[in-house]
Amino acid sequence: MSLSAVDSIQHGLLNLRANWQLVVVQFLQTLVVTVVSILGLVPIVFALGFTFLRGALERFDSGGGTELLERLLEAGVPLIVAFLATTLIWTIAFVVYCYFQGGIFGVLAVGERQTRSGSARWQSYRAFSHTALFESAERLTWPIFWLVNLFLIIGLAALTATALVFAGFVVLLGQGHEAVQIGIGCLALLLLALVMVFLSVWMQLALAELASGTRGVLAAAKTALATAGRRLPAVALLFLLLFVASIVMAIVFMPVSMVLEFGLRDQMGAYLTAQALVSLAQWLVSGMLTVAWSATCVALVTGEHGVAA
Repeated sequence: MSLSAVDSIQHGLLNLRANWQLVVVQFLQTLVVTVVSILGLVPIVFALGFTFLRGALERFDSGGGTELLERLLEAGVPLIVAFLATTLIWTIAFVVYCYFQGGIFGVLAVGERQTRSGSARWQSYRAFSHTALFESAERLTWPIFWLVNLFLIIGLAALTATALVFAGFVVLLGQGHEAVQIGIGCLALLLLALVMVFLSVWMQLALAELASGTRGVLAAAKTALATAGRRLPAVALLFLLLFVASIVMAIVFMPVSMVLEFGLRDQMGAYLTAQALVSLAQWLVSGMLTVAWSATCVALVTGEHGVAA
């Protein structure tokens, strides 16, 4: 049966509680993908030269940008090889991201299917095991890979369309009042932001559909779009709550970082240690929010299948 936004959140939180290890998995995903992505810059740095690159960036506003462009044009084949190596490494990072997401969504989907009623105890959501995680990851890695690519293409098309419409209005109103042009620009940015938010939520629901058993990337995207349209108020409320929770997290952690910076700036060792602990706490809280959001989406789409609780 369909779940309300509140029921979906309740299911998501119970799923998170039962499978709390997924927060650690989410943390490891962030760590591994970040490290691999940074390593992807190494070939380009070697091709351009670290000393030159640092100097060009430091002087970027006073001629460094021109130097960097000239160096890019002069580098030739080594730079092309470096870009290819970077692309390969970043593709590996992307596949690793899809692998982790497959494991997380797969376990959450199994946990949601195990419940029998809306009043189920959190223990009934328990589905985490290393075997279940790895099996879900292996099963869903490539479907998620192609699904995310599909949404990247849709997002690029939306960005291009918005830019073209904005450019058309600028040309038509080129001789118009400056305030009108600024208003049109703000409206275009607002429209683009709304489209990107919708695409993000749509993709999250499509990921939940894949994990919940929908076969095929296009089928998952189509079903998720239908769910988003049919349950738009609930989906909008869920995203709004996630947005508010993210803002609250930022409000809580930002002052802590500022206090550490002012209070321990003369004690570098203590400052770095404290900042590392704060960053770790922030990553873990962010991981909890992310897993809870994923679990809530899984609950919502599974309820639409008539399978869930």
